[in-house]
Amino acid sequence: MKATKTSSFRARDDKELNQQVSENLSRMTALNFQKVTGHLDNSAQIRTLRRDNARIKTLLQERKDLSAK
Repeated sequence: MKATKTSSFRARDDKELNQQVSENLSRMTALNFQKVTGHLDNSAQIRTLRRDNARIKTLLQERKDLSAK
């Protein structure tokens, strides 16, 4: 799994980004369960999803700050 570039997130609206965060959290939960049971092949997927969520949340916060000014 490859990290998504920030530019692709910037092209989306807030509703889509929030939905992506929710989907990523669901996928991370499933991957963590696989990790615990020993069925996870690539543990870097969890880190990639966590970082993608951080990128999205940062972008959402930037948009919120800009709209408040």
